[in-house]
Amino acid sequence: MSAVSMASAPKSKFPEYLDGDVLLILSSTQQFKLHSQVLSTHSTFFAQEIAAKPAARLTAQARRDHAAAYRFEYVPTSQPDGIGKWVRKDLNSEGRIPRNSMPLMPDFANGTASNDNPTHKAWEWLFGIFYNREPAFVNNGLVAIVSEIIVLMEVADSVGSTDHVRDVVDLTLLRQDRLLWNSIMNNSVAWLELGRRVRSPTVFSEAAIHLIGQWCTLPENVKEQVSSDLRPLIERKADLLDLEKEAIEMRILGHYPQFLLRTAAEKPGRPSYANDIYMWMSVSFFRQWFAQNVSDDRTRRAPDGGLNFYTALSEGGQAYLSHTDFQEFHRFFPMSIKACHVVEANMGVFKEDIKPLVEGLMVENTHLKRADCRTITWLTCATVERDELPWQTISADAGNEGRTGDQSLQNLYAELDKENDNAAMLAQHDRNKKLRKRSKPAAAVAPAPAISKPTSSTSTSGPARRRKRLRVIEDDETEDEFGDGSGLFVPEPTKHHNGDRMDEAE
Repeated sequence: MSAVSMASAPKSKFPEYLDGDVLLILSSTQQFKLHSQVLSTHSTFFAQEIAAKPAARLTAQARRDHAAAYRFEYVPTSQPDGIGKWVRKDLNSEGRIPRNSMPLMPDFANGTASNDNPTHKAWEWLFGIFYNREPAFVNNGLVAIVSEIIVLMEVADSVGSTDHVRDVVDLTLLRQDRLLWNSIMNNSVAWLELGRRVRSPTVFSEAAIHLIGQWCTLPENVKEQVSSDLRPLIERKADLLDLEKEAIEMRILGHYPQFLLRTAAEKPGRPSYANDIYMWMSVSFFRQWFAQNVSDDRTRRAPDGGLNFYTALSEGGQAYLSHTDFQEFHRFFPMSIKACHVVEANMGVFKEDIKPLVEGLMVENTHLKRADCRTITWLTCATVERDELPWQTISADAGNEGRTGDQSLQNLYAELDKENDNAAMLAQHDRNKKLRKRSKPAAAVAPAPAISKPTSSTSTSGPARRRKRLRVIEDDETEDEFGDGSGLFVPEPTKHHNGDRMDEAE
């Protein structure tokens, strides 16, 4: 092909492709010639319309002239801000309508053709997105961008193309970065509704997380601004967060350092437990401090939802129960200098055990972090799953979602209770087994460790020797020397050997 013929060849590009088989008449001054396969892939409306009736059977001359086999005309709505509809027109073999179509109204404004119609601009952007063309939003601030995005989403929704536009909208909003996140944080209620309108998972989730974190402390008039169909989601998530905080507080109050735990096989006694006295003092001191915070409503009932309290627990160290607090404690309960250091060191170990318990509450699922914005005084650990977004298909069991979430925490409580019951049963079993080993083989009903007087058969063998008085094990004695480590010396039962009675060892 010569250079002259190549230069004279018509161009094939958006919005009019030479091989396009669908002609879309938007107005008297704007039209598109696109591909039916592309439209059917990106729009449920066009897919149904194209499949409903076969394409026009074009003549050879019409095909050489690149005539379209489908024709759609846009019919505006009578409402000022409404979105019109596309109407398919029948074509003859020449690619023309068989009779005169209703003439399209020229898009004039004050006698001049208008190229600033926001709806027409949105249609051009939508069809461009089908061909991977990015919309040219006016970068005159967040308000202008959002206004254009809303119109784009409305036209996309009218032809069933929202799924293909959502990522473009998200990307456009994300480019606003900190300006967007600050706006969502300061006006979460408005952005929650806006995120639903533009169907942006990022924007909707960001606004929802901010609302969930401060829902319990928001004034009622602010809560009433949330749409009635969105409020149940926020309330359910806020209740789940509150239950999670309650469960974590229960775990903290019931926590014991691992090295304090014993098993019955170890035969623990007072000498063994005496080594843990400083840790028990630390546990007692911590629980007194924790109870005081609960009493003063500084935990989950605090105005900040417990943010400062849980943050202190996650930081540990000197964030709470500092060295100054211990000095005040020892002013009323004096101890040696070494003992003071040991108690404080044990508290440090206990604080490290507490940190993992509150890790989940410290997660920040918002783009704007507390380190960058000190005005965020609430927890942002909530999550909004994709199937919880309001524009997703809601199953028949949607009403049970809240109860399902609540039940999961109730099951957690039940599991904890079951573990405690099993531990108690195991401890009782070990105690019974231990008592059976210490009892006489031939004993039938004699309860241990009661001490009875010698029977008549034993008294006839000779005068009974005076029994030793029970005595408490001292700190310098070991449990292996005396009994079971319970603090009492229990004499062994009387034994007979070759007719001679053997009393307990001196």
